[in-house]
Amino acid sequence: MSYSYSLFRKNGPLAVFAFLLCLSLYSATSFSSESPLVTAQGGSKSSGNEMLKELKSGVDNQGKTKQEIIDSYGKPWQKDTTGVKGRYDEKWIYSCETEKGMTYDCVFLYFMANRVVDVETF
Repeated sequence: MSYSYSLFRKNGPLAVFAFLLCLSLYSATSFSSESPLVTAQGGSKSSGNEMLKELKSGVDNQGKTKQEIIDSYGKPWQKDTTGVKGRYDEKWIYSCETEKGMTYDCVFLYFMANRVVDVETF
C-alpha cells in the first residue's frame, strides 16, 4: 500500500470536515452576490448577429446612448460593470450564433457616462 493512500485513509474524515467547513465559509451564493458580471439580461444568445452585420456594413454606434442601443438591437446577453477607470464604466456583450448553432461573444460595447465610447467585434 502506498504512503499517500494510507495517509488518505487515516485522515479521510478530517479531509471531509475541512471540505465542508470551506463550503460553509465560501458558499456559492457568497461568490455570485459579489459578481459584477450579469448573464442573460435579455434578447437571445444570437442578439449580436444583426449588430455585427450592420457594423461590418459601416454603421457607427459611437456616441449612442444605452437606450438607443437597446431600441436598435435589444438588451445585451451579458453586462460587465467592473469598468476600467478612464476607459469605460460598463461593457455590454452581445453573442452571435453560427449556422451550426454554436454561440460566441462577437460584439463588445464599452460605455462611459451612458454613451458608447468603443466597439470591438470578433
